[in-house]
Amino acid sequence: MFYNIYEITDIKDIKEFKWPNDFSPFEIDIQKHTYYELSKLEGFEDLSERVIIDWGKGALAWAQNYSEKEIIQILPKGYLKEFTDYLDFTLTYFELRKLYDFQDSNIRWIDKLSSVNGIYLILDKKTGNQYIGSAYGKEGIWGRWKTYAVNGHGGNKLLVDLLANNVNYYTNFQWTILETLPSNLSKEEVIGYETKYKNKLGSRLFGLNIN
Repeated sequence: MFYNIYEITDIKDIKEFKWPNDFSPFEIDIQKHTYYELSKLEGFEDLSERVIIDWGKGALAWAQNYSEKEIIQILPKGYLKEFTDYLDFTLTYFELRKLYDFQDSNIRWIDKLSSVNGIYLILDKKTGNQYIGSAYGKEGIWGRWKTYAVNGHGGNKLLVDLLANNVNYYTNFQWTILETLPSNLSKEEVIGYETKYKNKLGSRLFGLNIN
């Protein structure tokens, strides 16, 4: 997948490079490597993460000499990824927002999430705390999740409190589905499933649920 184009602005001996404090380079012989400074070139943003290229036999190499490559596919603008199964994914806030902003490019996701009720989990990756929620009604899970895409908290009190102290805290959240439920179940039946998961996972005592 094409990401972007960068210009090499400087070439240095790797021994001159200062590694970040939280990064330890894997075992390499620094005597045989070079450090490149890169500068992103503007004008290719519209193609980023959309163009699929046949990289050839050197696909596992970190670099290749220039040669013409076959373009296999150009994905719709805002395309997230292929939908495979309800229990087979997690979404960051930015991925959820992409679904909301580019619904026409991700119509299979929207159709699938709108067709079922369900129990979902929001994980705070910074603390490990969990929020268990339920979705029901006309648009199913998507009807509930798109409210999170708009503001990051979906109106949940403890999530609202987290964002009040740090407006960008939603970047720590991760969405996933715990169980799908038939769309013909009543609100009360769906909430019953939600309560069972809250009890099993302890999200009231040690998480982000308050009821």
